[in-house]
Amino acid sequence: MKNRKILENLIYLAIFLIPLYLVRIKIGFLPTNAWEIIIAGIFLLWFFSNKDPKVEPLANQRFNLGFVKYFGMASLMFMGILMATFFSGNSTVSWGIIKGWFLVPIIFLFLVGEIIPKEKIKNIFLVYFFSAVGVAIVSLGYYGLGFLTYDGRLAGIFNSPNYLAMYLAPAVIIALEQIKVEKNKNYTIGFGWIIILGAFYLTYSYAGWFSVVVSCIILSLIKNKIELKKIALAMIIIGMLFLSQLNNKKMTDLLSADSRSSLSSRMMIWKASVKMLENNLIFGIGPGNFQKTYLEYQKFYPPYLEWAVPHPNNLYLTFWLSGGILGVVGFLGLVFFWLKDIFVKIKTESNEILFITLGIMLIILLHGIFDTTYFKNDLAIIFWLNFLALKN
Repeated sequence: MKNRKILENLIYLAIFLIPLYLVRIKIGFLPTNAWEIIIAGIFLLWFFSNKDPKVEPLANQRFNLGFVKYFGMASLMFMGILMATFFSGNSTVSWGIIKGWFLVPIIFLFLVGEIIPKEKIKNIFLVYFFSAVGVAIVSLGYYGLGFLTYDGRLAGIFNSPNYLAMYLAPAVIIALEQIKVEKNKNYTIGFGWIIILGAFYLTYSYAGWFSVVVSCIILSLIKNKIELKKIALAMIIIGMLFLSQLNNKKMTDLLSADSRSSLSSRMMIWKASVKMLENNLIFGIGPGNFQKTYLEYQKFYPPYLEWAVPHPNNLYLTFWLSGGILGVVGFLGLVFFWLKDIFVKIKTESNEILFITLGIMLIILLHGIFDTTYFKNDLAIIFWLNFLALKN
């Protein structure tokens, strides 16, 4: 029992310290990071500790409508990525991506499922919320010191404002659902939420804002709790966000259809990505090869607006290019079955974890239209943690 408590606390600590993946470490020939070392330590402690017979292992638990389909879709996705890696010839980079963005997050999901009982899964997302609060506070410190991108956006500890927005967005949903449950009595959550919103706003990530607003609207529709006053409030918030950006060059370029706007840049990247698919439809180009291939395809287009582009700025194109047809079908299959099972559970259980994870998944899928919301250590971890909602 004592070991079980220690392991639980270590899992919570690992969630809070997710940003430590930014601390790169090399052990011999193996590149890794501080967060992966923490997970390796937890795994070893779990493996050699006495198992608590009162906690049923994750492998023996029955997921709604069967676990086999998830294993099948994940296997399909892995098979596609492995085949794309084999045919791409850039195995060193690709294997690092497979380890950091697929194997380690799935191992962590397994550990969380083994160690944390169902009634405490809520704590996982609360700890993530406080991790986001910490990131937001540090990022606001960057803002106070004037450390912004060339276009005046807040990136904080990350190298892109969009990455900061992607880390904070799930916490916005977590806080909203928690505040509703607590009937506004949890002032700590409310105060943390305000801090997150401040940093989230300063990213000026329009795709991030869009994904959160639409996700909240969809959740309200599912709950059948759309009221006129809520609609009016949503419209006021959207209007205020729009008005606040009228003097922002990013918005003016967007509204004027400027040829150098962020949308124009994305459209150019998407065109190049589609061209890559035309020539690599079955197997893709392999994970980690987009930047090199993107530069090779420049000859087909006018000079690029952006040259340093590690991903296609679209979740679905990224999966297809990184894992071929098998990779994207496996990913879409995972998401389809997850959404289907979550909606079934909502009809019978309707607890806050279901709505929190649904909101986060919607953010991933919606923001994924404009950015790559998986192929990064923290984003991959967030994606797989949503599958905890299926635990019985």
